Amino acid sequence: MIRTMAEIERTFLVMTGADSAFEFLSDPVRLADYVPTLRLDDSTAVEGELDVDADLGARDGAPAAGFVADPRTRRIEWGRPDDAYGGSMELTATTANTARVGLRLRTGPTADADAVATVVDEAVANIRRLLSGR
Repeated sequence: MIRTMAEIERTFLVMTGADSAFEFLSDPVRLADYVPTLRLDDSTAVEGELDVDADLGARDGAPAAGFVADPRTRRIEWGRPDDAYGGSMELTATTANTARVGLRLRTGPTADADAVATVVDEAVANIRRLLSGR
């Protein structure tokens, strides 16, 4: 059986303004507040150059992931450089106190699409709860 990448899309309304919702969702520290499979570990800011080879060795070669938020377009993108995993969220003002969130996620062929969809639905419910009346 050949498995292809799973693509999951959700569009939902949050009960807060688009700028406030973007401010919350664009902070990577807040990811663990709404993505049920994430946990925030302590982090350390380092000034100067990082020894990338030593860092990859310490992480057993785990791939880096990116997280980019553009306040001008209210678009957040994340993913791995190999394009096997990534996604985006776009926020659009619907009224002064509500916003529409468009969420897209793509996963590699080894991911269980049903399990990923369950996590996405939990994340959507958490976002709606956390942004209610913000």
